[in-house]
Amino acid sequence: MQSHLILTFGTMFSFASSVLVTLAAAQDPASSWLTYAVYADPQDRKITALNTTWVVPSNPETSRGSNAPGWWFGTQTKNGDGALVQPILAYGYEGNFYTIFNGVFDWTDYSWHTSDGLNVQPGDTIVSSVTTSDDGASYDMTVASTNLGKSITTNYKIQNGQSDVESVAYFVLEHQPNSCNAYPSNGECTFGNIYLEVEGKEVSNPAWEAHQMQPACNSQTEIVDSHTIKMTWDTSASSSAPLRTGLPFPAKWNPFDAATVV
Repeated sequence: MQSHLILTFGTMFSFASSVLVTLAAAQDPASSWLTYAVYADPQDRKITALNTTWVVPSNPETSRGSNAPGWWFGTQTKNGDGALVQPILAYGYEGNFYTIFNGVFDWTDYSWHTSDGLNVQPGDTIVSSVTTSDDGASYDMTVASTNLGKSITTNYKIQNGQSDVESVAYFVLEHQPNSCNAYPSNGECTFGNIYLEVEGKEVSNPAWEAHQMQPACNSQTEIVDSHTIKMTWDTSASSSAPLRTGLPFPAKWNPFDAATVV
């Protein structure tokens, strides 16, 4: 999930050159990420399965100013410029509630592909996976609500111009809030039961690394163990994120995007 900016006709031409330069350099990790964990296969081999479970956090104290935070995991190329394949949990994606869905952001043409969403509640256990299909030519994303007994499965075929080697795995907290108390009040989200497979073989103890990108609200990632990743934030902290105006959620989810700026 990358941040987008709507440009009016009056400003589009004056910003055109800088936007093109930004687009040419854009890739993952993106500036809209707060904190994340990463595993990169040392031999740049294809990740063929990545599975996890996590629990929907509590509701935020306020429903305004969160910028639709997203907790997600997925695969990407080693240069971060291919297809980002990502099952997602987000608050504020469709309203003042949580939604799970599957998404793919394509850095080769800056297109954003999403499935239908499924609304879920705090405390719901989410079970999700990313696996290769069609002899590795595509990925199946599945995200499911245990409480509802419902799931969404989406297939995405690697396109011409994209690298077919998705050798990097990410777990990410994304979208800096305007107000920290607009993030879930329990202050944490943990990905557990992580299973990672490369070229059809399990990686029994993957060496995850925790990184900060542009953290807000004292957010950070903790590698609890090779199968558990915990993300935390402080709802009482002051956010340094700039105030967004005009949109109730990141413009990436708006069909009238004119440009992508990270």
